[in-house]
Amino acid sequence: MDDDEGVWSPWPDLPPELSGMVFCRLPSYGDRLRFRAVCRQWRHAARQQHPLPPPPLPWLALDRTTYQSLPDGEVHRVPIPGELPTGTVCRGSFDGWLLYDSSEQLECFLMNPISKAKIDLPYHWYSDGDETIFRDYGEGEGQHTMSFRENAVRKIVVCSPDLVAAVIAGYGVFFHRPGMHSTWSFAAGSGFVCDIAFYGGKLYSVSKNGELFVHEFSIGEDHSSRVDTVIDLAPPLDKDNLRQGYYWLTTFYLVVSCTGKLLMVRWRWHFPKFYYYRRWFADELRKEIKLDVFEADLERRRWSQVKDIGDQALFLGTTCSKALPLPDHGNWIFFLGLNITKLCSDGIIHGVGDCAYCVYDMKNHTLRLDNPVSINREGLLSYGSEGSLFQRWRADWFFPCE
Repeated sequence: MDDDEGVWSPWPDLPPELSGMVFCRLPSYGDRLRFRAVCRQWRHAARQQHPLPPPPLPWLALDRTTYQSLPDGEVHRVPIPGELPTGTVCRGSFDGWLLYDSSEQLECFLMNPISKAKIDLPYHWYSDGDETIFRDYGEGEGQHTMSFRENAVRKIVVCSPDLVAAVIAGYGVFFHRPGMHSTWSFAAGSGFVCDIAFYGGKLYSVSKNGELFVHEFSIGEDHSSRVDTVIDLAPPLDKDNLRQGYYWLTTFYLVVSCTGKLLMVRWRWHFPKFYYYRRWFADELRKEIKLDVFEADLERRRWSQVKDIGDQALFLGTTCSKALPLPDHGNWIFFLGLNITKLCSDGIIHGVGDCAYCVYDMKNHTLRLDNPVSINREGLLSYGSEGSLFQRWRADWFFPCE
């Protein structure tokens, strides 16, 4: 009862078990925040949920400070903190972390914009000069400046409080041990790495050819590491149905499933060999793009194809891939529209427009492309109608967490 207006509100008296059920059914992080703000009783009910509710759906980075949440398309602004040095920029989102780079001060760190947790990262990497890949790039022994630009850092994984790993385009896997090392170190392995994932207490990487490697890192002050091949043979590709003049344009993602399995998703596009940037239409793309899921059989050292992933959905991205328990969206695979639009002459899918993300249904092998962005944004890195080059911020998933 409101003493001033004599209006009684029933919401605070809703039994905690019922309000808790409502809270667990909210897939949006923004809706969960608004739920907690209704009253003290609802805030308490949200905190008392056991088991914990599934993580909220991710946000999609539209530019350096703007995000679009799933499934409602709500736009969130995350400005660069005012206390950071002038010129600091956000270089991307990695799981629940944002990467901030101040090149003038040679400072870089990860920050959780919700909890404000922070991990300082070195601005240099160390080479002993023995790695062949560095000799090829003309890098000698000693310290070298790290590049945190979007076209350099493909992925950063916080494996544990004392281990951070990164994929640097053209080089491979680097690692850093906070509190032990003052620089990044190169983790020996293949030069071109598609993805990495921390699984079972170890870091795994997958090459552009679908090979799986496991990395081990020294615990002491030295920078040593080793890499072993786990699976040396990629799953075969369907080449019988390739049209003349076409090939499979592929990329690989590693995802740890909700049931504790290490999965590899092969994203493939039936693509012309002699390609020129042109317009792509939604109807033809639905026929040309396929996704395959495989489980790493570590004992038999092979990939086993998975036809059904059950009541979970996979979210694929260069900077982060993740599995979430979503019974209403089971067997769905979400991937970023940039996978396609970066190869479109005008940066859009005709019949759809500026596509934020796409959804592949494993049950019926269909592809949904009708997920437009919530705001107008600038063109992406591609060739325009007049051959000019224009650039847009890379699209990333951001998984809000407290």
